[in-house]
Amino acid sequence: MNYEEILQYIQQQGYRLTSARKHIVEVLCHNSDYLGAYDIHHILEQNGNHIAVVSIYRVLELLNSIGLLEKEEFGSGGERYCLKNAAEQHGHQLICTKCGQSKELGDCPIRHLAQTIEAQSGYRIQNHWLRFFGLCPHCQSEEDMKPPQSIL
Repeated sequence: MNYEEILQYIQQQGYRLTSARKHIVEVLCHNSDYLGAYDIHHILEQNGNHIAVVSIYRVLELLNSIGLLEKEEFGSGGERYCLKNAAEQHGHQLICTKCGQSKELGDCPIRHLAQTIEAQSGYRIQNHWLRFFGLCPHCQSEEDMKPPQSIL
């Protein structure tokens, strides 16, 4: 679904199109990564749109409840959201457990494994994704700069 289709769907579900909802949908449409409320808040602020984080959470929960979002728990990064059509695209990610930054991997590293699983299980796999959780280079360097902790 594109931006206009999403707005139309929200109205069809009986909800008003507030400026906060429009701005948040716009951010989600322009980002295929999973975003948390604070990520969205930061993007909105950069664009000169001031929406309280609590309002962002409300809009995200509404969009999730009407079936427009995928909601995921990303380690210590908390809940993050992605439009369903973007989340359903084939992808594999590296996700930092400290800062929540994610990076898409290129080619599918498990295509052959999926084919083997299909052959062995009888399932027809329609989609899959792979996520690796760890520390990004920036967070690693921050960890390396911390002084050693005393055990006493």
